[in-house]
Amino acid sequence: MMRLPLALSLLIGLSSGLSLAVSNSHLLAAETIPSQPSTTVQPQRLSQPVMLTLERTACFGFCPIYKLTVYGNGKVVYEGKRFVKVTGTQTTTISRAAVRKLVSEFQRIQYFNLQDSYTGGHTDAPSAITSLVMGKKQKTVNHYLASPDAPTKLTDLENKIDAVVNSKQWIGTDSERAPQGTRK
Repeated sequence: MMRLPLALSLLIGLSSGLSLAVSNSHLLAAETIPSQPSTTVQPQRLSQPVMLTLERTACFGFCPIYKLTVYGNGKVVYEGKRFVKVTGTQTTTISRAAVRKLVSEFQRIQYFNLQDSYTGGHTDAPSAITSLVMGKKQKTVNHYLASPDAPTKLTDLENKIDAVVNSKQWIGTDSERAPQGTRK
């Protein structure tokens, strides 16, 4: 026998003029207990517009100089400037789930609570500049990679952005990046 949900049974009973008494309160309780979550969890949507960036700057040497911009819809814009395999602008997409994963990483490391700048250390190292825009909230962190004060979780985030976007496809290997006639 097919059971109708209690609320539907009540409506049918009331609309047909029948009186329906619920004498067993355990039945009512059983109908109002929330069901167990399903085993397939749908990824939640980003509740506000999102954009994140990673820019890597020059050093004394052949450090790749490029910028990545990742939008909430998964669009990725790469701008290769110097010492990269591909110069110019390239676009690709990553999944929205991958974008949510990156945003979760920003949140996990409490990005909005980091310092705006990490400097110091030896000279001639590159910087990694990250930014996150979530709705009206935005933050940029300038990380001089030689800084002894920068938290490792920031470096891990920078590397994760590169990995998720697969920036290596445009940056290339050391030998692909070095100017012709030089060895890296």
